[in-house]
Amino acid sequence: MSHGRPVVENGVAMTGQYGPLWEAFWTDLPKRTGEAFWDCAPSVGAATHVELFAPFIDRTLPFVDVGCGTGTQTAYFGGLFDRVIGVDIADAALAFAGRHNARDNVEYRKLDVLDLDEVTAFHERFGDVNVYLSGVIHQLSPADRLACARALATLAGAGGCVFDQELTPASYQYMQELIADAGDQLPKLDRVSLYFRIGLQPAAGEAELESIFAAADFDVIQAGDLMLRTTETMADGTGLDLPTRYVVARPKTVAPTAA
Repeated sequence: MSHGRPVVENGVAMTGQYGPLWEAFWTDLPKRTGEAFWDCAPSVGAATHVELFAPFIDRTLPFVDVGCGTGTQTAYFGGLFDRVIGVDIADAALAFAGRHNARDNVEYRKLDVLDLDEVTAFHERFGDVNVYLSGVIHQLSPADRLACARALATLAGAGGCVFDQELTPASYQYMQELIADAGDQLPKLDRVSLYFRIGLQPAAGEAELESIFAAADFDVIQAGDLMLRTTETMADGTGLDLPTRYVVARPKTVAPTAA
């Protein structure tokens, strides 16, 4: 049963667009907090990331959560920073975030980070910003990964900083093994697999993630390994954690608005 999803073949949306696929995912997802595979509590998500990037950022700048989804992490950031903006490509995700994770100093806006006009207009409106994203780049094609990193540099400008956490090949292999062995017992992971075949492209490895940011003219200030807490529960009652790689990076110069 398709549930209205765009056709996916070999892990790639055949529409050639990410928006329709993500819109379908969020529309079809049960409208409850924590239903998305990655929508963990901020105490084991954003709170652990803040410790890594906070020493490097200008806290007077707006804080932008790219790929905010339901806004669970975004609302947490609203308690730490004066102005927070959650952006996503899917209207259904933004609608949920606005209903369930609203704060006076948090706003939600639609933004396609692969649309150079939208990215440029966003920077013109908000100026330099600090950027946070978790699990966005690994879903893109290799060519689009570099374009995305360049867009992040445009958003950050001369004064902002970027934190990015992405799945690794080891996490993909582990998820594939879990699905093969007990996919029907792991409904949240199984849902991700149905839509994305565990990512639109192979995961970003350790060297690749850092090289993407370097190629986009970033200085990688800090990099390392992290575990990603998911909302899935294993048969023994423990949570499912996945290995990831993270970077904290700052643009060397303001990125050009053309690939």
